[in-house]
Amino acid sequence: KVLVVGAGVAGLAAISTASNMGAIVRAFDTRLECKEQVESLGGEFLVLNFGGEDGGDAGTGYAKVMSDEFYEKEMEMFREQAKECQIIITTAAIPGRPAPKLIMKDAVDNLAPGSIIVDLAGATGGNCELTKPGETYVYDNRVTIVGTTDLISRMSWQASSMYSNNMANLLDLLCPKPSSSDEEKKFNIDMEDPVIRGMTVVHDNAITWPPPESVTKTSAATNTKEEDTPFVKQVKQPSIFSKRIFDLAPLGEFVGLAFFAVFFGIVGAYAPVSFVVQLLYFILAGFLGYYLIWAVEPALFSPLMSTSNSLSGVVILGGILMASTPTGSPTNVLGCTAISVAAINVFGGFAVSYRMLS
Repeated sequence: KVLVVGAGVAGLAAISTASNMGAIVRAFDTRLECKEQVESLGGEFLVLNFGGEDGGDAGTGYAKVMSDEFYEKEMEMFREQAKECQIIITTAAIPGRPAPKLIMKDAVDNLAPGSIIVDLAGATGGNCELTKPGETYVYDNRVTIVGTTDLISRMSWQASSMYSNNMANLLDLLCPKPSSSDEEKKFNIDMEDPVIRGMTVVHDNAITWPPPESVTKTSAATNTKEEDTPFVKQVKQPSIFSKRIFDLAPLGEFVGLAFFAVFFGIVGAYAPVSFVVQLLYFILAGFLGYYLIWAVEPALFSPLMSTSNSLSGVVILGGILMASTPTGSPTNVLGCTAISVAAINVFGGFAVSYRMLS
């Protein structure tokens, strides 16, 4: 499980990468408009219900400074999340101020041995209380804390490519393509365009800076507040089958046991031996499928791919035996289907493992 603190550009990139690698990703940001962006990348957005704050957007795309009470609730949530997550990536930043301390020592102590904290805000002091800017070290022989400060210089090619792409798009916006091929491109300042209006300082001998709030506003509907709907917890009435008999087991289990006893008694008395053997195989296969596949978190199939591949190999062997029956028979069709579906799992498992390793 991965916890990403801060859902800006770097945070969203971390969420996307971790989600694609099969991790369970949780993210938090004081800007509530980031919720849809996080969920669109496969992450779970953690919402801190705090009545005293209406959102953490400062109107510039960055988070604003929150109250002390909000920080206390926030760090309490991080302490609880640290008990469940193995990787924490922090990207929280406030322009012109040191990085806020969000992951405190007690939260780091809650992390399991072998966990890692990647503090991308190390250049401005770090979001973790134990971060050493410019160093990567192991805290208490348990948690690796990465406080690298030269990440920006390592991304020179990507930064130059992105900046040049933005400038090219800006020039296309200022010099739009004419409707006909005979006309030439002309410099055009469209004050109705929010991008051009937001960057224009002087226009037609008039000072146009700062732009109106309707142009710079980035939060989604911060002024609209929905009335809180009272939550009424419905108490489920206990069923008669949940009543315990002799303080041993619920009545439902006794009824189920009696039903299966009668069923297997009838099958054993009247069904042929071959059918009974096949039925036992089917029941065992159902138990294995439920406990080893159905009850396992889907995100864990990547690290446990060897187990799922071995199960699929057993299915393939069984399918080969069934496919040896006369061509076109129901047994032959089911065997070929089992081979095809299990082969998809096997080859897909190797593909996912190769992708993770590379």
